[in-house]
Amino acid sequence: MIRMDPLVIISKGKGPYDTTRIALKRFPLPDLENRRILIKPNAARLASPGEGVTTHPLVVSATIDHLRENGIKEIAIGEGCIFGVDPQEAFRKTGFAEMSEKKGVKLIDLDRFDPAERIIPDGRLLKKVKVSSALNDFDWIISIPVMKTHMHTHVSLSIKNMKGLLWRREKARLHQLRSDESIGRGHKALDLAISEMATILMPDLTIIDGTVGMEGMGPAYGKLKEMGIILVSDYALSADAVAARLMGFNPESIPHLKLCSEMGMGEIQLQKISIKPKDFLKWETPFEPSPSTLSISFPDVVVYDEGSCSGCLSTLLVFLREYHSQLDGYQMEDKNIHIGIGKHLKTCPDGTILIGNCTMRMKRRGIFVRGCPPVSSQIMRTLSQKRSR
Repeated sequence: MIRMDPLVIISKGKGPYDTTRIALKRFPLPDLENRRILIKPNAARLASPGEGVTTHPLVVSATIDHLRENGIKEIAIGEGCIFGVDPQEAFRKTGFAEMSEKKGVKLIDLDRFDPAERIIPDGRLLKKVKVSSALNDFDWIISIPVMKTHMHTHVSLSIKNMKGLLWRREKARLHQLRSDESIGRGHKALDLAISEMATILMPDLTIIDGTVGMEGMGPAYGKLKEMGIILVSDYALSADAVAARLMGFNPESIPHLKLCSEMGMGEIQLQKISIKPKDFLKWETPFEPSPSTLSISFPDVVVYDEGSCSGCLSTLLVFLREYHSQLDGYQMEDKNIHIGIGKHLKTCPDGTILIGNCTMRMKRRGIFVRGCPPVSSQIMRTLSQKRSR
């Protein structure tokens, strides 16, 4: 029987491995004989399994077992970590080093390879991107993200997860792009960039790890959210739409999903998607959305953010969590602490704390903290040194 509508299978269970196995057994995989398969999890940060930050290795382990039972022999796992994270340390911390060794599957640091340029034929904002040349060795990609919120993109799911295939600093470049109204049509440049990236980096199969997700200050510093579910689909956009709905969000309110749909990459209207089981909304568990600004959590902090990447934003969040109580002496006349981040920062008052190399051009306006990004203790040390002079 030819399947006309996108199909999304959802399973709910008590453990990542068994729940993934059940979902995959219910999903009709195509003939993958002689395919060279790359599994792309979310393993780019220093986090342990079950914290909701990274994909649980047991989800990938179950995927490997299922593929092998279907006669697939060429399987590898690949990830490109965020800037400043040692990949070997991340692979160890996330459990992927141990799991890949047990399964006898290569675990690839994608950023160790040379870059390969890929053209985006219809790109308005992105004309081309650099990806890891390791992708040339594979012809089928499985995206296995963890289900979580994101401060820049509302949610981080299978399409956003493909950004990890970009080469080194190209990941950060997408955060630093700017677009005029004629191109962006009211959307942030990052959302448009992700949707255009997806035209050439769309996964062939999506497995969303919703066993333990993250809400609030995602993608790295939110609260874990136990869901106990796995979603599987060969329509990545539809899988992301269903996952967003289970998180309590309207898929059409997620800019990069809506843009992908408008560009003809898939369906996000749930009534046009075949979802099994049909009563899947019984598993809906609303996620606390990521705050649009850090001032929601820190009312006396004013952040000037123009073109920051998630690395700098995450560093700022960690810094405020660790040292906010020690910043009493850094308020300005309005009784607020002013902080600037981002490559395109142009406006901030004198005395602003400027974090990261991207703000160097503004360093005469305040206290400049070097780094890409600096760690939170380095920020506090720089502030203390400036005060003691």
